[in-house]
Amino acid sequence: MRYEVFGAFWGTFDAGDAVRVRNLTHQGALIEADQPLAIESVQSVCLMLDGQPAIADAKVRHLEPLPSEEHPHYLVGLEFLSMTTAFQDAVDRVMAYRAGPTELR
Repeated sequence: MRYEVFGAFWGTFDAGDAVRVRNLTHQGALIEADQPLAIESVQSVCLMLDGQPAIADAKVRHLEPLPSEEHPHYLVGLEFLSMTTAFQDAVDRVMAYRAGPTELR
């Protein structure tokens, strides 16, 4: 099952740069980053939720440049290899939040 993630859910990878999380599951994530990450490289991922860090190791599985007039952006597909209990709990919280009813206006 996949969830589209909106809101203040941010993460970082080894370089320490913030990325936007586009999609998040227990198996991996699709992120938007300002710099390309090497395919097959292993990255340390830190998910910040309510100011609390949660850590996982992830392998870069695919990379897609996004069109941008200002500066390059990339969609990066990550597969989680290992994660802390705090990371698992953070993913559960995000998924539970997104599974709730959505009000349309």
